[in-house]
Order: sequence, then structure tokens, then C-alpha cells
Amino acid sequence: MKPELHDTKYWIERPLTPDDKDWIDDAPNWVESYVISTDHPHRQLILEEIAKIKEPINKILEIGCNTGANLIRIHDLFPLVNLIGVDISDRCINRAREYLPKAFFKVCDYHTLPFPDEYVSCVLCDAVLMYSPPDKIEQAMKEIDRVSSKYVIIVDRWNRSEGGKRNGHVWMRNYSLILRKMGYSIKKFKIDPQYCPNSI
Repeated sequence: MKPELHDTKYWIERPLTPDDKDWIDDAPNWVESYVISTDHPHRQLILEEIAKIKEPINKILEIGCNTGANLIRIHDLFPLVNLIGVDISDRCINRAREYLPKAFFKVCDYHTLPFPDEYVSCVLCDAVLMYSPPDKIEQAMKEIDRVSSKYVIIVDRWNRSEGGKRNGHVWMRNYSLILRKMGYSIKKFKIDPQYCPNSI
């Protein structure tokens, strides 16, 4: 039996063959599907939020960076910012290195990040924490808080539950509540469906 999509093992061993297709476009495999998603509409919203940060940004870390689509867009707009990406898939990390050879990429689990405290100015999590189950989300959020010196940007599915409510293959939860308990000032908004076509 295949592990469900929220299972960490699945993302490490996710098959690439058409017989196991679980991506929605015509890309030959799921890695290439992410490669061609660089211009996905919601990424512009991420760039706009980063642009609103008044203080100088030294480093941005993306957790679950996949093939680096967000980081490519960030580099285009902020070429002097040091970019770091982590993902549990070596296939994705290897692809990201092709596109951003000057960025630092590492294969690792985001529940234990290999960086010092307050190492980056901003941590970005785009549709990745939804795969962290209730018994692991607290550790993930603690690690995000530990390595960020000030800013955290989370793009994910929302629910009133702090621990998480299952929705198909992902978890929805109240990240605002979690971050507020950690001492963050919160700005949140609902993304218009036009920015997330084909989202389920």
C-alpha cells in the first residue's frame, strides 16, 4: 500500500513514472511539474509581502523549497539576498541547485533544522506545513522560530484548530494562533482563488 501524501516517506520516495501520476499538469513527472510552476500566481503575493519588510534582509530560508520556484522569483527581485532552501527530497534539491548555483541548499527534515539560532532574517513556508502531523507541528514551529531573527511567512490552509484538522491528504490549522503564542505580531489574509488555480 502506498503511504498517504502527508507521509514523509512518500515525499522522499515519490514515484516519477506516469503510471503513478498524482500531479495535475502535463509535465513528465512531478519534479518537472514543480519546475514549471515558477510563474504560479500565488508566488507574486509572497514577493509583495517580502517587499514590505522595511529592515535590510540578509538571508531568507525557505522550508520545503522543492525545486526552488519561490527562491528563483525572490532572487530575481532581491538579487543581493542570500538564499537558503531545505527539502527532504534530494531530487528536488539537486534540481534547485541547477537554477540557483549561488544559493545554499540542503536535504533535511524541517523538524530539525541544521542552522544556528536567529540565522536568517525571514523564514518562508509555502504549502509545506500542511504535511506536518499534529504530533510534529509544535517541533516544526519551534525550529522555524529558532532560526528566524524576525520574520516568518506562511502560506497554507487555515482552520480554527491549533493542532490540525485533517482535510484529505493534508492538515489545516491556525498558524496565526501558534505564532501569536510565540510572540509574533500577525498579519493574515485569505488568498483569492484566482491566485491558487487547481488548488483542492
